[in-house]
Amino acid sequence: MDEKNADTLVELYDPDTHIYNAMGVMLLHPRRVAFIVPEHARFVYEQYREEYMALWRSRRCVPESVETILTSGSDIRKLADAISRYSGDGVVLDIEGGTPELYLAAGYLYGRVPGSFSCIRTDFADERITVYGAEDGEPVRRPFTKEEHDRISISAQECIRIYGGSVGKNTISDLRASGMTDARIRDDVRMMWRAMLRHSRRTWNSVVPDMFHPAGEGSLDLYVNGNDEKIKHVRTLISDLIDAGALRFRNQSGSRRYYRCRSRAVMSCLRKAGELLELYVNCIANEVAGGGAICGVNLSFDGEEGSSDNEVDCIFTRGCTPVFISCKNGRVGSEELYKFAAVTQQFGGKAKVAILVAPSLAYGSDDIPDRRIRSIRERADLYNINVVTDIYTASWNEAVSEFRRVSGAAMRDIVR
Repeated sequence: MDEKNADTLVELYDPDTHIYNAMGVMLLHPRRVAFIVPEHARFVYEQYREEYMALWRSRRCVPESVETILTSGSDIRKLADAISRYSGDGVVLDIEGGTPELYLAAGYLYGRVPGSFSCIRTDFADERITVYGAEDGEPVRRPFTKEEHDRISISAQECIRIYGGSVGKNTISDLRASGMTDARIRDDVRMMWRAMLRHSRRTWNSVVPDMFHPAGEGSLDLYVNGNDEKIKHVRTLISDLIDAGALRFRNQSGSRRYYRCRSRAVMSCLRKAGELLELYVNCIANEVAGGGAICGVNLSFDGEEGSSDNEVDCIFTRGCTPVFISCKNGRVGSEELYKFAAVTQQFGGKAKVAILVAPSLAYGSDDIPDRRIRSIRERADLYNINVVTDIYTASWNEAVSEFRRVSGAAMRDIVR
């Protein structure tokens, strides 16, 4: 029996990685699915079950029958009896998920009646399927096909909805609404990044946004006060931006010197100190994920309005695994790490990757003592937050490779 002949899929429900239970149906397209749900996980299951249905409808793979078996206690034989309600030809038990008791019960049942169903472990992070129940007794392990990868690939918005949230205002949507294409956003952001790296890496935060003033809401014009432009690092940054093609001089009125921004993306980078880093990381994320990354994201939960505590600098997905990124081009505090960890847990459970991009946490930093850096890194490790520091010194290709490596390694560590 192999997984492609699944008539009935049995899912061991796990509230910490419950997105994987939805993915099983998308991968195998069974006629019937049965969820074995521990009583303590009933609330989470019932709260978000409709989101499963919405996702399946969007992929046209809604099973004819969706059944739920609630279990309680830790008696392995009773749990095995609950699972054994589904047995026979065409029954596949997915053991990716579930409590330890359910794992033991599944193993007990399989050992007692090995021919009653086949077992698969669907490793969504590593994109591999292991099938147990071959005639020679040896498990068969294989990678996803491209078609299977495409079946379980979801957007950042879909992932957030699975966890009861919704994506509100975000920078990428705003730039698209202004008429910018994704390619134009990428090109202008990378142009700004190169201009910043020429001379302003250490002085950017002291210039942006305090020295640049929008000429009006919705305008691409901004001005710099004459006294400010006399400051060497302000004058240097303006010169580098003009040479890069990001700004062009328009006119002078009194003590104000007016410049025209090349695009809304350029203006956005000059209105918020951390915007350039967020947009640059978002471009890298798009390269890693093949598109779909969003940044400056405001998230709301269960229909409530979003808040500053629910803002994420960048989100993208690799297959069905959400990757959350926090960007800090200045100092990083323990409270910020805690908030980031809480938001990623709320909107990604344990089936997620969290990355902190913080150049200041490189050892030997001029701004932060090594002991302080060590303390912040240890706290990040406690929260399962991966730290990337070499964003300024890495080339574009090196940065893409590093984000692909870090996110991939973190995916393989999920729920191990």
